[in-house]
Amino acid sequence: MEQKQDNRYNNLSSYADQVHEKTKKRIKYSGIVLIILPVVLGLIRWMTHSDKIFFLVIWILCMFAISAYLVSIEYFDHAIHRIASGDEPGAEAEAASAEGADDGATEGGDE
Repeated sequence: MEQKQDNRYNNLSSYADQVHEKTKKRIKYSGIVLIILPVVLGLIRWMTHSDKIFFLVIWILCMFAISAYLVSIEYFDHAIHRIASGDEPGAEAEAASAEGADDGATEGGDE
């Protein structure tokens, strides 16, 4: 049984490492997009002589979208590492409630 748990832990740990490597690449590419996007939008605006406000709004919306993307991938990466390390936030509460339910059953049976 313990062999099976060790195998699962090793699989989860290797998966967490793979996800972390992919996350680093995604963050790197997002940084490149953050640098290139204003340049591309500026060139398009310069070539078309369009309204500045329109491109400013597009740029701001793109920044919000990229920021939301970065937050989501970082949150997912953090959650995977927390699970792999056994630091799940609900695990302690579930264990405490299970112990409380067991104690309640024994206390009620003593009467």
